[in-house]
Amino acid sequence: AFAGDTSLWPHLFSTVLPRYISNTLILMFGVGCLSLIFGVSSAWVITRYNFPGKNILEWSLLLPAAVPAYIIAYAYTDIFEYAGPVQGILRDFFGWKNSQDYWFPNIRSMGGAILVMSSVLYPYIYLMTRASFLTTPISFFQASAIHGRNILYIALPLARPGIVAGLALVLMETISDFGTVDYFALETLTLGVFNVWLGMNSISGAAQISSILFIIVVVLLTLEYLARRKQRFYEKSSGQNTMFEKDINTFSKLVCILICLIPLILGFVIPVSI
Repeated sequence: AFAGDTSLWPHLFSTVLPRYISNTLILMFGVGCLSLIFGVSSAWVITRYNFPGKNILEWSLLLPAAVPAYIIAYAYTDIFEYAGPVQGILRDFFGWKNSQDYWFPNIRSMGGAILVMSSVLYPYIYLMTRASFLTTPISFFQASAIHGRNILYIALPLARPGIVAGLALVLMETISDFGTVDYFALETLTLGVFNVWLGMNSISGAAQISSILFIIVVVLLTLEYLARRKQRFYEKSSGQNTMFEKDINTFSKLVCILICLIPLILGFVIPVSI
């Protein structure tokens, strides 16, 4: 990268590089937010509440990590594209003739990429957040309960290092992904490396764009390190060091099951069934 020619950069800056960077940052932000919602919410209900199927869902929520992001991109495109079964059923049911008669979100878009990538990357956050909830000293939760505070407000800040570590892994997977962004025609830095390397026949230019990705990774790792650097626990053994499970009513049990099933269905059941 340092020994190569830099003559491409003025051309890249004036044409595609701002779009590469902005699309990469938008994708990272979207995948990060949705993965946090999936991962933290499922980790919390699995750790905190007692409901039917919990023992199965506890490990099933890790299964989407086995599905490559680009494979789920192919699967969802097959389902939701114009010629796919979902839009075909809608046209038959409502009597629509063509795409001008109705609106349907385009799966091959930034939003579609955020959905499919979040569905298979959230297990990083789920696993590390759940571990943080389980290893937090029980006395902290007991103290918050005595003072009438919701223990979630105590658990989330204490689990922040684990959450941030999982989020850093998700974001590094996001910026390194090529198959999904290429199939969805999203111009990100990863796709830019490929285009400059093979399209413009410039290995040095591709290496220089890769250095931008490297800087982003270093920033993410630094943030993860800073998030856990000052965390300290001072706790004597209380005889019980795991969070106690709370019994809830039937409606709340259904909500907990739904919170766990949504990411599992999106990230594993649907693509595997196809």
